[in-house]
Amino acid sequence: MIDARSLSLYLIRAVGGFALAKFITRKQLRILCYHGLAIGDEYQVAPHMFMRGATFDRRMAILKKRGLPVISLDEAIQRFESQQISRGETVITFDDGWASNLSIGWPILKKYGYPACVYVTTEHLSAGTEVFNVVLSYLVRRSAKKSFTLAGVHPLVDGTYHIPDQPDELIVALIIAAEQAFPLTQRQEALRPIARALGLDLGEVLYKDRFRLLTDTEIRALFHHGVDVQLHTHTHRLPEDAESVAAEIKQNRAAVTKITEHVPRHFCYPSGEYSHRHLEWLRGLGIVSATTCDPGLNGFSSSVLLLKRFLDSDSFTDISFEAEVCGVREIARAIRKRASTLFPRSVNPAAS
Repeated sequence: MIDARSLSLYLIRAVGGFALAKFITRKQLRILCYHGLAIGDEYQVAPHMFMRGATFDRRMAILKKRGLPVISLDEAIQRFESQQISRGETVITFDDGWASNLSIGWPILKKYGYPACVYVTTEHLSAGTEVFNVVLSYLVRRSAKKSFTLAGVHPLVDGTYHIPDQPDELIVALIIAAEQAFPLTQRQEALRPIARALGLDLGEVLYKDRFRLLTDTEIRALFHHGVDVQLHTHTHRLPEDAESVAAEIKQNRAAVTKITEHVPRHFCYPSGEYSHRHLEWLRGLGIVSATTCDPGLNGFSSSVLLLKRFLDSDSFTDISFEAEVCGVREIARAIRKRASTLFPRSVNPAAS
């Protein structure tokens, strides 16, 4: 059954609203953001993190149908800085560097002849582990239990835990405890007793490498396929001081350069978190562009170090995606922003 919002978008498209929005926003750069492609049911648990291959294929088909030129990140930044975005040019990006970017994502990109960019972290290349935080989140959310007890794992981790309907705080607490208890290379070992306590089989959860990041060999293969490989910090954290930021970027860059024999110049803020102090530091480190997770299209007044992206999700409908890439939602955002400026909400002095 079509919900009211989707129905309104179908009606707008039927009367030519999508085509009009695309024309109005034609000089704004679109950047799409993806993470991993789903191998099992992980898209049901984390639809913003994992997307089914069939969904991703449909998204690419929509770009083709709408005639939106998909170009490389390098070309996009060159056109953006010279104000030559004129046809709704679009960039496809993947964050983190999941193994499924190669096994599932690349064949679909090849089918449409689309370039893409993968922003990779590199700490895992020496640790050789699954992504602990993501696996732990999956385990807790997929468990049928309402509580579980960990014993003999580590004093900082052991205890009895109750799983609420919204387990975000519990997951964060477990991640913090595990980070304090174990170095990265040992956290993987803690997943087995945690899975057992939650009534799940870790081997079944990890099948077909669905929670694994790309190896150096796989990163090299993607690069040789023509997929751009760029920076996402070494440890997926962006510190708050210049010296630590420099260390993250330099380690990340050295690892990527060693694998691809190409010096990366573009950056993606891990988890979309940044402060304006980071911009000066990144410029000093030779970063040419940086993408955020802030929603929207990029006009020529946008900062090249604060580029907006559309974080696509398997939970979004195709018509919602089409509305985004055509600029319908960008126009709606602009109208809301303008309205809030002209008609600010009144403040009740008594409530101050």
